[in-house]
Amino acid sequence: MRYHEFLFLIFFCCKSFFIHASPEESDLYLDLLKEYYPYERPVEHSRDNVTVYVGLILQQIVDVDEKNQEVEVNAWLKMTWFDYRLRWDPSNYAGITEVRFRRNQIWTPDVLLYNSVAEEFDSLYSANVLVYSNGLATWIPPGF
Repeated sequence: MRYHEFLFLIFFCCKSFFIHASPEESDLYLDLLKEYYPYERPVEHSRDNVTVYVGLILQQIVDVDEKNQEVEVNAWLKMTWFDYRLRWDPSNYAGITEVRFRRNQIWTPDVLLYNSVAEEFDSLYSANVLVYSNGLATWIPPGF
């Protein structure tokens, strides 16, 4: 294979891995994060509380050890809350009704569920936060 053909092949393969957002989606991200500070609680008044709804989504019961009183499960922790700063009108952004943010881009509850008999637990894995146009944020971080 000649050098130019090799470069073309590398360029073609690498180019196929890039994902481009629509101009409307890019504008939406820019508008939402323009003056957004992730360390500020999503409340309109400083005396307001942030209500975080917490749920447990049981995926599977893996093992039950009655003798040692241990239960091994696969489960997800689901947290939802409203962030008034992340609301938008979908008609202004080509009908986009939901977007995803990395956890460090927006405010997230400072919660870590850790109740594991096992030694291995990856608390550093970062799951995206799904945000709807009405400001509802849903985050399902890695569970246990």
